This record gives sequence, structure tokens and C-alpha cells, in this order.
Amino acid sequence: MNLITLRFKDQILEKQYQELKTKTIRKPIYFGIYSFCFCLNAFKIVRDLILQESQQQLYINYIFLAFMMLSIMLIVQNQNFVKQALVISNLVSGLLQMNFNDQQTQKQEFYSFGSSFAQLQAASYFVSDFLDGILQVSGHLIMKIMITSLSTHKIDALCSSFAITGSIFILVTIYICDSSSRKQFLSTISEDIWDQQLPHIIKKPFIKLSYSNTIINILQSHLIEIFPNFNSEQCYGCNGRQFLRDCQIDKVSLSHCILKQSDILNKTIKANYKCHRFDLRVCKYGVENMNLLVILEKIITTTQTKVFPNEVRQDISKQIRINHQEYLRFFNWGLLSLVLLNNHEIKEIKLFLMIKRLNKSYRNYLLPIQLFTKYQEVQLNTYANLLRIYLIQIYHILIELYSMSYRIRIQIRECDEYIELHILINSSMFHTLYQNNIFIQNIERFILYEPLSNDLRIRLSKQLSFK
Repeated sequence: MNLITLRFKDQILEKQYQELKTKTIRKPIYFGIYSFCFCLNAFKIVRDLILQESQQQLYINYIFLAFMMLSIMLIVQNQNFVKQALVISNLVSGLLQMNFNDQQTQKQEFYSFGSSFAQLQAASYFVSDFLDGILQVSGHLIMKIMITSLSTHKIDALCSSFAITGSIFILVTIYICDSSSRKQFLSTISEDIWDQQLPHIIKKPFIKLSYSNTIINILQSHLIEIFPNFNSEQCYGCNGRQFLRDCQIDKVSLSHCILKQSDILNKTIKANYKCHRFDLRVCKYGVENMNLLVILEKIITTTQTKVFPNEVRQDISKQIRINHQEYLRFFNWGLLSLVLLNNHEIKEIKLFLMIKRLNKSYRNYLLPIQLFTKYQEVQLNTYANLLRIYLIQIYHILIELYSMSYRIRIQIRECDEYIELHILINSSMFHTLYQNNIFIQNIERFILYEPLSNDLRIRLSKQLSFK
């Protein structure tokens, strides 16, 4: 930006600034002030014609009205002409000083009209650029001195020096205002550029938000579909707000921590969302407005499970096929769980058929589980092998708790986001065995919508976007 003219050196940037200023302030000010002046001049012409006043003074009003009508037509063709029309109209308005009648205007009215007129002219000064302001202020200064001198037939040194001093102060004020306006524009442009560059700078998923009192606004998001339980049927903002409400930090929602301004800024924090556990980082960001960035740092795995080489997998699978003895069955199921634990292949599963096969496999240890449901079959896309291991571990827990004489029942219902399996038993030990099962702890965050409830409701998630 040139320090003297205050114009941007980049022509594209200067054009953007002029278009923004024309749209936001020049156009409303122009139509507001000069609609009023148009009506005032029209009223003046009609009044003087009715009262048969001197026609010589009306010529200035005719010229002013004609110019305004012409400028309106030009602005309709090209709105960028508002800038030039504002300058020329303001300069022409200085000639209206010649329109005062000494015989019909009282002395106090001279002062009142002059100060009011100066206020309208000042409004045009401050919505103009600095260079245009110099042209208007200088033009009005010359007009005032010349018209006053011709009317009074003398040059008053005090009046002229007062006008010159006032004009200088006006120019200094216009310079400061125009400079501040351009700096604010640069700040806004800088923030927009930062917003565009954020996804390239921060490669991780994030949510940018602002907050005030009890309201959180989602401003921007990147890779929002990687956040837990992303729903493609909802907008990105809805998914972001849902995550902020349900994400827990020490059993307190993330949105509550943000609104209460808890000590969570600029550090890695442990968080959980239903069955998912991950690291978050919350930091302030912004140039003009300070906003918050919620960055998903990494997903936490409870234990690091070693991936078996293919040779070992083949040997274990062969051993499982060879050993059909009853006393080795549980051992073989454990080996199968180890083999499949890292297999994240997604398939369509028929849930009732899988439970029916498990009932058959465990018929010597547990009475077949009875299903209560209105559906003939329930299908879902999920991590097939992980679901199989999970159900195997559930069967093992039930075998440890109940004998062959006890019939276990499960009530099944299907919702939009999950399939619920409600195990109809009353056992406090089930939770203890469930929490201590290493396979379940490794698997549940992949296949469950939320953790096991206190009344033993297992909710199998239909959404698998979070990995």
C-alpha cells in the first residue's frame, strides 16, 4: 500500500477493495443522501415557481437535478460509477451556497443551513478514497472562499484561515479513516487466505468454530467424515455440533468445556466419543476474530496387537482344522480370535444366521440363545471377523456364568444408526467379565455405536466411517 496515495500496489487487490466499499457503504450513502437532496431541490424549485421568486437562483437547482438524474442512469448501467458520481455530486453541491437569499433568510438560518450542509458533505468525504477526499475538500474550500468574497466584495482573512485550517484537519481525518479501512480489508483478506490454506497446512481432521455465551457456530471443517459417527445424511455443521455435544473429556462434554473456557487450550487432551478413544488438541486461531480449532490428533488403541505373518496364520488355521476334540474347542476359538483380530474386512452380515451358527457350535455348553424380534433377519455392513470374535467372547462369558439349565434370551430391535441386542439377564458379574476381556476391549470401538449399557444393551453400529 502506498503511504501517500493509500492505493494498493496490487491492481487486483485495489479493484476488490473498491468493489467491496462500493457495495457496502458508497452505494447506500449515495442513494440515501442524494435522494434527500433531490427531494429538497425539487421542493425548492416548486416553491420558488409558485411564489414567483427570482428565476436566476433556480438555475443551480436545475443543474443539480439534471446531473443527479444523469448519474442515476449511469449507475444503473455500471455501479462502479457510484464513486465518481459521489465526488462530482458533492462538488456540485458546493455551488448551492449561491442559492441563499439575503433578504428572505434570517441570520441564524444561515448558520443552521451551513452546518447541516457541511454534515452531508462530510458523509461523502469519509466514504471516499483519500485522493477523492482531497479533490472534494479542496474544491469546497475554493468555492467557499470565492463565493463568500464575491458576495461580500471583500476577502476576510479570519474566515479564510478558519476554512483552510478546518480543511486540513478534515484531510488528516480522511487519511486516517481510509488507511484504517484498507488495513481492515487486508486483515479480512488475510483471514480468508488462511482459511483456504488451513486444510493444506493442517493435514489432520479439524473443526473450526466460534462461540458466544451458549452458542457454538461451526465455521469450517476438514475431513469431518473421519470424525466418529459421521452421518452423510446430515450437513457438515450438524455433524460437527453433534460431535462437540457427545465428545467427553473427563465425563464432561467438549462443548461445555469450550463454553465454560476450561483449561483445554494448546495441549493434547484425552477424549472419548461413545466407544471411540482419541487425542484432541484445541487451540485459538484467527487474525481479525479469534476462533477455536478442534484438531483430531490420533486414535488411541488400547493395546498394540502384533500382526501375524502369513506362515504363522496358515499353521494355526491348519491346527484348528485338525483338532476337533471337544476339550480343544475353546482353545481353537481363542486361536481363531488371535488370527482374525487384525482382519478389518467389511462384509454384509446376516446377524440371526451368525447367532444360529454360534448356538450350534456351543450347544454342548449353553442352551441355544432365544431371540425375541419382529424381524425375520437383520443385515448390516460391518467388520465381519471382528463381530464374530466379539460374539464368541460374549458366548464365553455367558458359559462361565450359566449352566445348561438356564435359557438366555436376547431382545433385538433395529434403529437408524445401530442394531440393539438387549441381553435379558440379571448378573452383576457380566460387566466385570466383559470389561476384563482383552478381545472385547480391542474390538468394541470398531463395531459398537456406544459402550455396553448398565442394563446390558449392545448397540452394533451401522456407521463405519471412523477407523
